[in-house]
Amino acid sequence: MSAMVDTLVAQAKGLPEQDRLALLDALFELVSPTEPAVEQAWIAACEQRMAAIDRGEMSLVDADEVMMKYRL
Repeated sequence: MSAMVDTLVAQAKGLPEQDRLALLDALFELVSPTEPAVEQAWIAACEQRMAAIDRGEMSLVDADEVMMKYRL
């Protein structure tokens, strides 16, 4: 890493968690911009899935279980 990146990372470590998350979102947007329509569709799908979980129509599986099942 460059000295500038090292400095920025050190400064980021000193931020409160919410600010670090906001910074991460902003940096991710710089390298992988999203189209508003795609983002809105993803949000809607997530909300529908959460509602189905809340209604008991969909169950959750622990990530470790899934990884063990598909690990080669």
